[in-house]
Amino acid sequence: MSNARTSEDQRDPAAIRVLVADDEETVVDVLRALVGSDPRLRFVGSANDAEQAIELVMREKPDVVLLDVRMPGGGGLRAAREITKRFPPARIVALSAHEDADTVIGMIGAGARAYVPKADSTEKILRTIHRAVGESRPSKGTPPRLKLVEPPPPQRDERAAWVARAILDGAVTAAFEPIVDIETGQTLGLDVQPRVATLPHRSYDAWCADAQAVGLLIDLELAAFRAGRLALRHLPEDAFLEFEVSPFTASSARFRRTIQGTAAARIALGFSPLVAGGGVAINDVNFGETLEALRNRGVRVSARDTGSGLSALGHLTSLAPDFVRLDQTLTRSVEHSFSNHSIVAAVAACAGQIGARVIAAGVTTREQLDELHRLGVHMVQGTLVGEPFHLSELPSNIEHWVNSAGEKADDLKGKPSSRSTSTPGGDTS
Repeated sequence: MSNARTSEDQRDPAAIRVLVADDEETVVDVLRALVGSDPRLRFVGSANDAEQAIELVMREKPDVVLLDVRMPGGGGLRAAREITKRFPPARIVALSAHEDADTVIGMIGAGARAYVPKADSTEKILRTIHRAVGESRPSKGTPPRLKLVEPPPPQRDERAAWVARAILDGAVTAAFEPIVDIETGQTLGLDVQPRVATLPHRSYDAWCADAQAVGLLIDLELAAFRAGRLALRHLPEDAFLEFEVSPFTASSARFRRTIQGTAAARIALGFSPLVAGGGVAINDVNFGETLEALRNRGVRVSARDTGSGLSALGHLTSLAPDFVRLDQTLTRSVEHSFSNHSIVAAVAACAGQIGARVIAAGVTTREQLDELHRLGVHMVQGTLVGEPFHLSELPSNIEHWVNSAGEKADDLKGKPSSRSTSTPGGDTS
């Protein structure tokens, strides 16, 4: 994203013109979508520091400026003073993560008409924008306007507001499902399963589809990634987290900046041929460069939903993954369906050729586990080996892993347990 940008949105010229100034890219994108969800508003540009905000206000002449209190270039106080002096008609709404009285007083003293903490609901932010403009008085001599019939309001696309609300209100969370080694019973990592805990209640995939449609896919997936990444501080150092992301998000510089340092080696990014990539295909040449850059940082790659079709099998060659995750429809009937049995065997053979380890999700019965083991599957997850849990439950689960990995191994193999404790590496005492 460039430091300053303007919108070419050709909306109603009478719409309220809104400019956003904030140094956090996610906040800018979410507010941009939020403004776009209201047909009475028009987004006219964004800036990342105080100097750019002042210049952009003078060029675009907005009605409302959503101005971050703390930003580079002198901060929101300097920007508010200069904007008030150079372009008095602009109504400034101060935005901040800080709700202390001194900040509020300072911004109002500098010319702000309203103050909204970033943690406030998106509906309140929209109301504040309208109220800020509503403070202006009509010019003298303007005759009253007679309206016999009120025209119907323009159709509003609720999706942008839904997605923006979920991100700004911190409703994007994650559950975690253990990934267990069949041979040792050791919990090697966690599969991160994002959730959106707000209305409308629906699957995370449905949220991603809406986010992509309104230009917020990167922001939603970044929020999910950050929510899941919090688990790293609780995990043993040799355990990994697997995240599913779209090629579009993985290709963005913003996402890659979040994967830095030693934590990168503990992250596996999963890509599915069944998930829309925002215009970026898995076999795209530029995406290959993205994968190489991520691998150079230590990130591992997982091919998800493998076996659900010829295209899914084909993406093994494109990804050259470290992990190959079977489609759950194969797991559910592997012990009964000859065709699914054959597909799993073929996938396991292909994975062996490229040096990848096979993961089977959705394992619920001993029969499924035994058959998958015979076919060359290395790791499993599902209710048979561990229920999904949330971050608040993680510390107690860590102790469980440390104290019962050996017992779990015996249980998976159908043997009576003869072990009492083990370390995360599988050693027993």
